[in-house]
Amino acid sequence: SVGSSLGGMQSLAAASMYPERVRRCVSISAAGRSHPMSIALRYAQRRVLMSDKEWCDGDYYSRNTFPHVGMRNAREIATISYRSGPEWEDRFGRQRMNPERPPTFDPDFLIETYLDHQGDEFCLKYDPNSLLYISKAMDMFDLGLGHDSYEAGVLRIRAPILIIGVQSDLLFPVWQQREVAQILRQREDSCVTYYELDALYGHDTFLIDVQNVGAAIKGHLEHQLCNTKSGSGGVE
Repeated sequence: SVGSSLGGMQSLAAASMYPERVRRCVSISAAGRSHPMSIALRYAQRRVLMSDKEWCDGDYYSRNTFPHVGMRNAREIATISYRSGPEWEDRFGRQRMNPERPPTFDPDFLIETYLDHQGDEFCLKYDPNSLLYISKAMDMFDLGLGHDSYEAGVLRIRAPILIIGVQSDLLFPVWQQREVAQILRQREDSCVTYYELDALYGHDTFLIDVQNVGAAIKGHLEHQLCNTKSGSGGVE
């Protein structure tokens, strides 16, 4: 099972729920449970989206409306959590669109125009209600559910596992990936590889730094392929 972000949560869940089926696991920029800051960020996104009158309590399908403004603003909040301050300092700094123009409440700084662009692009590609439910599912995710503790749920993972974290990730900070690795290493027969990237791109690093992320995954899978007997029918 391999995944990043929400997919990384699903990868951990599959390995915990079906340890007899999952033979290898890769979790990238994810965690075994959401922490309060990420829950707060997603809550703010949902509230902004639901405050758009065109959302119509979720019944915009039959009313031929679309919460464009709510989706755009929610995406702008999300984008802040997906990237990092150091990246934006390098990329945008304090540059303004037109330094000679008096300040206004419209997009003025380059970073503001970037957020606007991200919001407008996303709102035409994603279903608002899907965003709400997937967002809430991430908030509720906890490997400890149904077990005596969070640690007990994590320790159900038996497969060799690669855990990748990014130092600049605000949404899933590296201490969460380290925590999963440390819990798993409590078991003597564990096979845990933890890889931490020093990248500027925040949570979105797995979408951008494909060379380093891909190399880590390739190395993990190839190593395990050399040391895992074939034909046992596990989930790849």
